[in-house]
Amino acid sequence: MKYLAIYSVATILALSACQGNKNQGTDQGDTSNTQENPVIDSNANVHNTDSTLIVRENFERINGIKDWDKIDSAQIHESTEGGVATYFFKNNNLELIKVRNYGEGGYLLQDMYLKDNKLSFVYEQIYNYNTHIIDPKFDMKQTKKAGEARYYYFDDKLFNIIATDKENEKYLKEDTRTDSNMKRLFSQLIKVKDNGFNPKGISE
Repeated sequence: MKYLAIYSVATILALSACQGNKNQGTDQGDTSNTQENPVIDSNANVHNTDSTLIVRENFERINGIKDWDKIDSAQIHESTEGGVATYFFKNNNLELIKVRNYGEGGYLLQDMYLKDNKLSFVYEQIYNYNTHIIDPKFDMKQTKKAGEARYYYFDDKLFNIIATDKENEKYLKEDTRTDSNMKRLFSQLIKVKDNGFNPKGISE
């Protein structure tokens, strides 16, 4: 299943639409207001142990923050049906960006964990609707999780990817565009933040 590959958010969600009628994955019910807590996969420790430990420590530190100093959001347009990015700050530092992008066949969730203003870890989930959103049979309650992937960064370099689907994991690792497209999205989100959370001229 190569529909998780990060060509672009729009591409992911467009390809997801093709999978929607197959009803693959675990039934999540109405997930429009919920999101799973990511877990650092223990398999990541097989290689790059030191880098993985640094990512894990940063991940746990950020997840332990309960009293954010500032939370802002912005409408973004990286997919056919638009989306929203939520920015979390502590001590004037941007620590986490939660991204939700909607498509005609499903939606994509990405939690981007930062360290020193760079990507450290990205937890990605993709959900498929039961059918196209304009189909009379569309039912949000029948939304199903199609898969997830974890991206590990150290010193601004992607050093590991773990996906629930191993064929997709292999594809993501071999595709030279995986890293550049993730960083392009991250760069767009930072530009939106620097523009006062206004996507005009950046993500529209």
